[in-house]
Amino acid sequence: MSQSKNPLQRLRLYMAQVGFAGKFTDRYAADHCMWFDRMLATLRPYVADLRGVRVLDVGAGILQWQTIMFQTIGARVTGVDMEYIRGDRRLDKYWKLLRTNGPERALKTAFWDYTFAPRYYRALQACFGQPLSRQGLDFRQHTAERLPFPDAEFDLVVSHEVFEHIADVPSAADEIRRVLKPGGLAYLNIHLFPSISGGHNMAWKYPDDEPSAAVPPWDHLREKRFPEHPSWINEFRERDYRPIFEQKFEILVWEASAYEGRAQLTPEIRAELADYTEDELLKKGLIVLLRKA
Repeated sequence: MSQSKNPLQRLRLYMAQVGFAGKFTDRYAADHCMWFDRMLATLRPYVADLRGVRVLDVGAGILQWQTIMFQTIGARVTGVDMEYIRGDRRLDKYWKLLRTNGPERALKTAFWDYTFAPRYYRALQACFGQPLSRQGLDFRQHTAERLPFPDAEFDLVVSHEVFEHIADVPSAADEIRRVLKPGGLAYLNIHLFPSISGGHNMAWKYPDDEPSAAVPPWDHLREKRFPEHPSWINEFRERDYRPIFEQKFEILVWEASAYEGRAQLTPEIRAELADYTEDELLKKGLIVLLRKA
């Protein structure tokens, strides 16, 4: 699913993101604490203590929350992203962003860093319950399909809502398998395209609590009149992911991350989207835990 290139649509997208950040920054932090706790609970039967464990965070992103939280609990973590990321606000960071990812990303990152980031990290630390370790973070700029690490480098690979943005999913799975040690684990939280929020339109960020009055539900599967979303989406369904991972890993956990949008799924929409099962339309995403055999 391509990003809109229309300048007015892009401006409308970023204005919506600013509005949502102003309203929901604290909630973003609470969500991230919840997802991190869920990850630890899923990993606990397989990894009793993460201190000293070598972790790779694929798609660390502008917020860097997983990388920060793993470092805080004592893991030896590296974050990678296709965009240039750093934890500071020195001017050379934005110059590097400008050169590597363009003016749009540089301006967006600077705006976040100086407007919302302090509030976000205060909220993240409050819900996490201990001071965050943000000094000396290790970030690398690379894609998931081509990781700059030797074979068998990591005990654990994690990613949060990243795989739906990867063009070559089999290659990314191959790379994750390559850099994992034998018996190593990969924990993936994947946002599914058929879900009501799967089009990544900010209007449907919180479909149950803040349903949109402007953008029709599941518009990305129906009329597609509102294409504004921040990044490219591969449009994979659950049935597309499973055979890729089955070929390369032992699947330890395969479960829904959440369900959402039931109140918006009218009989008329259900009939219109008959090519999708009701479970596909209501399942936000997948929690997948894989082991390198």
